[in-house]
Amino acid sequence: MRLTGLFVYPIKSCAGLSVDDWALDERGLVGDRSYMVVDEQGRFLTQREAPRLATVRPELGEQLRVVTPGGSAVAQPGERVEVSVWEHTGPALDCGDDVGALLSDHVERRCRLVALAPGHTRPTELGHGEVGFSDGYPLLIATEESLADLNTRVPDPLPMNRFRPNLVVSGSAPFVEDDWLRIEVGSIPIDVVKPCARCAITRVDQATGIRGDGEPLRTLGTFRKAKGGVMFGQNAVHRTLGELRVGDEVRVVERRS
Repeated sequence: MRLTGLFVYPIKSCAGLSVDDWALDERGLVGDRSYMVVDEQGRFLTQREAPRLATVRPELGEQLRVVTPGGSAVAQPGERVEVSVWEHTGPALDCGDDVGALLSDHVERRCRLVALAPGHTRPTELGHGEVGFSDGYPLLIATEESLADLNTRVPDPLPMNRFRPNLVVSGSAPFVEDDWLRIEVGSIPIDVVKPCARCAITRVDQATGIRGDGEPLRTLGTFRKAKGGVMFGQNAVHRTLGELRVGDEVRVVERRS
């Protein structure tokens, strides 16, 4: 098997970047979900509530530039604020009025952009990892073969970006990743912790920010339903730091018994 795709999402629930190689730090791919859009109460805002976030594009440089179809602004982290992701509350840095106004205009509701604050820690529920603003785990793995299988079942084929993975693997049978317990990608050992329960974000066209009908959740519910939801992809925690590269060999070290 090979690593065929590598994706970083600097702003939670906004457009991702396809990269050829990328470093890992304690929280996952460096900079992944290190910024987040929040509502007036400081609670995280995602494509579940604001599907047009899909068309917000990050440009990396000395400072993060946030680009929407209507304009752009530079993130300027400054004031320390409290924000929440699910049940976790922690410190963040507000990124200024300019980018806040840009995003508010784009999603048609008042919101702000925040950055991870120094000292922010948020442990994963399982797997002894930590994350930034990710929903729960530092890495999400999906396989090309599982998507191809799903696409034989849905009315219209879907691109991989509907599932917003970090790592895309090719060269396996569909859904054999359910059996993986530990893999190595290049030289990086990775614990495959649990299947990923999918939400309404999978219904959002990532190119247009328009939410579709019940697919792919409707079809996934016919053959991928489990306790906790409908599953596609695997949540994972890396065990060492290092670098991942597209083309890396992917090896299964241990399978679930």
